[in-house]
Amino acid sequence: MEVEELRKLIANGESLTLEFKGEERGAISDREIYEAIVCLANVDGGTLLIGVENDGRITGARPRHGTTTDSGKLQAAIFNNTEPRINARVSVIPAGEGDVIAIVVDRYHEICATKAGVSLRRVMGVQGPECVP
Repeated sequence: MEVEELRKLIANGESLTLEFKGEERGAISDREIYEAIVCLANVDGGTLLIGVENDGRITGARPRHGTTTDSGKLQAAIFNNTEPRINARVSVIPAGEGDVIAIVVDRYHEICATKAGVSLRRVMGVQGPECVP
């Protein structure tokens, strides 16, 4: 994904197939990433953008592996911590405001969960899209 495509996605705002996870206030956990991926896979698939706040501001993703984010390692971690194993596509997009981690997941035709047993799905809630059990 290129920066121009990223900015167009963000401009449309969150939806049932697009989730923003900002790290302005603190890093999100691996558990939160696995749960967001499962949530998207259990409905129509979609894209998780880490480093984008809910209001659409790019604040940058914190490095996940030392001083950088290794997309292959993150992809492997998602694969090894979901059931059935979800083969997401991970890329790190350098934007002027900071790097954004884009994780694209397809829809799965069987119920997905984290290895910890958490199964979520994306729905339209009162305040917008959200993940529910």
